[in-house]
Amino acid sequence: MSEPLSKHPALPYFLPLFCAGVFIALRDVASVYVLYPLQTVAVGGLIIWGWKRFPQMAPKRVVGSVLVGMAGFVVWVGLDPILVTHAEPPGGFNPWTVTSGGMAIGLVLVRIFGAAIVVPIMEEVFWRGCLMRYLMKEDFESVPLGTYGHVSFWVTTAAFAAVHGSQWVLAVPVGILFGWWFIRTKTLGDVIVAHGVTNLLLGLYVVVTGRWYFW
Repeated sequence: MSEPLSKHPALPYFLPLFCAGVFIALRDVASVYVLYPLQTVAVGGLIIWGWKRFPQMAPKRVVGSVLVGMAGFVVWVGLDPILVTHAEPPGGFNPWTVTSGGMAIGLVLVRIFGAAIVVPIMEEVFWRGCLMRYLMKEDFESVPLGTYGHVSFWVTTAAFAAVHGSQWVLAVPVGILFGWWFIRTKTLGDVIVAHGVTNLLLGLYVVVTGRWYFW
């Protein structure tokens, strides 16, 4: 008899990403400025709930991971004017269009925290911690972290890019970079650090330059 869904080993890996998807779907009926803080708390709570089920998360090559994350940021921002055509006027998460002062600053800080901490854990736990291994073997937890397979690597990279909407073309090379680093380090912690650094630098870049469409 197959294992019930509630006991499936992939559930803790999948639920945070699914939860984020629900909040994104709700943006047609509620403001993103209300939903994003709620999304960050809900997804963060699910990550904490499933933490004991995840493999070892400690990074082993922190300096290298930071450098990879910096490279990811350079690729994302550098290729944007070449590969992406933005709508006019450009959209994005700009709290100053709906509020001001401390409230706007608070929303920016929540966005940066979510992008730099919660999102990298949520995405890497599922994409490379679960899906990449599941595509090799149904008993994915028996597959060592960082194991390379042609199909699993490229399907995971394509799926990672697809969820980035209109910026998918930027997510492809960055996804390849993160996947390569995962295979090289064989740890989730290192690719999470790299992903987090990319998102942190992108968030700071958005705030400094006002290019809110990256959010």
